[in-house]
Amino acid sequence: MKHSLISTAALLAVLTLQAQPRINPDDYRIDDADIARAQQFIASTPSAPTTFPNPHPDAQWYPEATLGLFMHWGIHSVEGVQPSWNMIKDFPYAGKHQHTPKQYYAMAKRFNPTQSPDRYLRAAKDAGFTYAVMTARHHDGYALWPSKYGIGTKQYLQGRDLIKEYVEGCRKAGLRVGLYYSPRDWHYPGAFAKTWFKEKTRKQHMVITDSAANYREYVKFVGYVLRQIEELLTRYGKIDLLWLDGMGWDGITELNTEQLYAWVRSLQPGIVVNDRWNNIVDPDNPNGTSVRVGDFTTPFECSTPTYIPFVWWEQEDLWTYGGGWGYDKKGNFRSMDWFFGRFTETRSLGGNFLANIGPSPEGDMHPNFYHCMDSLKQWMAYGKESVFGTQPSPGTQLCNVKLTRRGDNTLYAHIMPKGRDQVSLVTARKPSRVVLLRTGESIPFIHRDGFLHFKVDKNKRTKMDDVVKIEF
Repeated sequence: MKHSLISTAALLAVLTLQAQPRINPDDYRIDDADIARAQQFIASTPSAPTTFPNPHPDAQWYPEATLGLFMHWGIHSVEGVQPSWNMIKDFPYAGKHQHTPKQYYAMAKRFNPTQSPDRYLRAAKDAGFTYAVMTARHHDGYALWPSKYGIGTKQYLQGRDLIKEYVEGCRKAGLRVGLYYSPRDWHYPGAFAKTWFKEKTRKQHMVITDSAANYREYVKFVGYVLRQIEELLTRYGKIDLLWLDGMGWDGITELNTEQLYAWVRSLQPGIVVNDRWNNIVDPDNPNGTSVRVGDFTTPFECSTPTYIPFVWWEQEDLWTYGGGWGYDKKGNFRSMDWFFGRFTETRSLGGNFLANIGPSPEGDMHPNFYHCMDSLKQWMAYGKESVFGTQPSPGTQLCNVKLTRRGDNTLYAHIMPKGRDQVSLVTARKPSRVVLLRTGESIPFIHRDGFLHFKVDKNKRTKMDDVVKIEF
């Protein structure tokens, strides 16, 4: 019996096609000029080190942005399932109703939004959000714009540009424009082996025996990714933020991170970009296993640090949970108590909070979204000064509430609905007054031996963050 030998790249392509629905190679074809550009990109060396965070005047909005709206939207919204990860068999965070790759990609035929994003973007702005981030393309490869490359609205929605509608909606609402883009594409032919789509085997990578062939395929993939990013950064005017989510190719360790960030800034000089092109590392140990590259760091996904990071940073978390990061059909929002707990904890440490809520397949938000926005708007009428333009407060671990501060003479104590009425915190100075921010009423207090003690009347408590303003 004769055994034919094929390249690893070819075998990967075969296995991937077995795991996915039929792929039209023409959808992913790039020109020779694109391949040459990718080769030049990989071989290039930045003329000068890129400065992080971005010193451009147009980038200085970010550290004070405070509150952003994250939206995972795409074909997965049709059935309210986890974006992309739903295809990984037995993946613990894929959700209860998992799909095979074929079933997942079949949802593209039913994804046909009919509603404008203007309404929910306006509601978010009125509630205090300052920026938004939309998934232009997740790991599933489906582009929400008519890209010349890959799959997306070009094939399924007669070339409709959902990103253009979103960008225009942000500008009308007065929100900074952010775009999420996943450099990984699980639909791309040859990107992953069949084993990737099973939790038990997805980390078992095949031995690459033909490194040259694998490298050639990697160059093509880089050319494809660069083309799509270029479309996003040149078609819609000024883009304020680019949220990347991990580049990868089997057998390739050097992913040309610094070249990528320098190139992005050549297209959008005032943009801010997160640190997820390559590795996510400890922001306080940048000289560890890899170097953190990016304008702001995002390792605090669904968690918060226990310290004040020295870099620009952001926490991302899910306000709804039935559809994971995607659309929740039932509109199961976590409580306002949960929201304020996360939000004020992030602000007490100087970060921005990016709250995820997935739009419906029709293109609007669940009705419960608007109820939450109304509640937040009511709170912002008096509480905005306690989170916007404030600084982290050292020593938050020495009290039983979250603290923000404004300059040297004002502290804000954030008391959660389920928190204790009695507040104790360390402060060397005696306050001149302590007031309930919502009403302006003075609160009796005791200052003794460097400790401040006060109590908020139970009858004055609300179901949202009760902010106490402490002035010195």
